[in-house]
Amino acid sequence: MKFKFLIAASIIVASFTACKDDDDTTDKNAPVVTITSPTEGESVSGEVHIMFSVTDESLHELLVTVTEDATGDTLYMPTEDPEVHDLTSYDFHDHFTPTVAAETNVTLNILAEDHSDNATTKTLKFKVKP
Repeated sequence: MKFKFLIAASIIVASFTACKDDDDTTDKNAPVVTITSPTEGESVSGEVHIMFSVTDESLHELLVTVTEDATGDTLYMPTEDPEVHDLTSYDFHDHFTPTVAAETNVTLNILAEDHSDNATTKTLKFKVKP
């Protein structure tokens, strides 16, 4: 009985300590996101390349979407969230071809969060054309 309790207790402790810097209160700096493509206000025909870098002391999560401004519909989201856990830098490059009938105003949304719950939200407005 004691053995089963020790195993259960070990699993619980491990789940609370899975992220190495969760309780780090010394990190007050939010991740830095630098977008290289597309550029603000750019009008892109056909395939859209999304390129940016993110740096931090210890990244935790990264979310990326492109949404249509008029409807809020998601035009792009990676098939899997980028794996940035515990990294100090990450370069993102992906591409997609939006299905639009006419020139459409869209927004690139990037959310980067570190292990100290510091977060950076970066948005960039551009246009896509068929």
